[in-house]
Amino acid sequence: MTYSKVIWGLLLSFVVGFCCHLAQIPVPSPPVLSGALLVFTMSSGYWLVDRYLAARAAKAAQVSA
Repeated sequence: MTYSKVIWGLLLSFVVGFCCHLAQIPVPSPPVLSGALLVFTMSSGYWLVDRYLAARAAKAAQVSA
């Protein structure tokens, strides 16, 4: 499994944060720790479900082949 989605997501988030800093506009992220943790858990959940569904599809393809 490649982690390209995770790497691209992290890279994009740093680019958006850097551009917001340069433009001196507020960063589009939660200003409190609980909000940041919510974003982190949602992102982790998306990643875990993506891994699960990919593994499930690969297993189903092996069984039917």
